[in-house]
Amino acid sequence: MKKNILIIIALFISSQVFAQSFDSSKIRAGGGLVFASEFNNVGITFNGVYAFNEKWEAAFAYSHIFEKDYISANVFDFDAHYVFSDKDKISFYALAGLAINSEKVKVQDLSVSETFTGFNLGIGMNYLLSETLNLAPEFRYTIMDGSYFRLGASLQYMF
Repeated sequence: MKKNILIIIALFISSQVFAQSFDSSKIRAGGGLVFASEFNNVGITFNGVYAFNEKWEAAFAYSHIFEKDYISANVFDFDAHYVFSDKDKISFYALAGLAINSEKVKVQDLSVSETFTGFNLGIGMNYLLSETLNLAPEFRYTIMDGSYFRLGASLQYMF
């Protein structure tokens, strides 16, 4: 747990440094909830998005799936978004990218960890709640040994 907290703090600090070096209107960062079908459980997610232009974005996300049946997971996503529809307060995008899953099985004093790499394919939406807040639900399918889908939503602050 301490390791996860340190990762989250490091990501937050690095996102603040990253945000100061680019045009601030192109960056979104936030967090939310996610459901992962492989684990049949929910977790939390933290993400950041940088818009290169009106059509292309780069995204990073960290998700922690809570322990259930002795299994927990940490997932790192590195994705590209292609915005294919942009109307007033709503835009839709397709996503593709890389997923790195670190799964941990812990039974009493025995703990085993394993890391898997896969590819993400999915779709997402941006809904502007205000000038500085964005609601971003996403559906993604991760293709790997033990493929699974994730459904989540995050509230993002627009810098």
